[in-house]
Amino acid sequence: MTHDSQNGLHPLIRGAIIGGSIGLMAVWFGYDMGRAFFLGVICGGLGAYTAQRIQEKRRKK
Repeated sequence: MTHDSQNGLHPLIRGAIIGGSIGLMAVWFGYDMGRAFFLGVICGGLGAYTAQRIQEKRRKK
């Protein structure tokens, strides 16, 4: 567990949940529900991972 995640969900899980939610909003615009959710989860997880790595690099300096 990282320092940031002690008060809640792990940042990658939180990013995947938020990404999936935003992905499901794409259904309003005519996208396939499964594809929109899957891509949202992948993008949210990758975004959270990237943000976490950037924060770790800043703390090391």
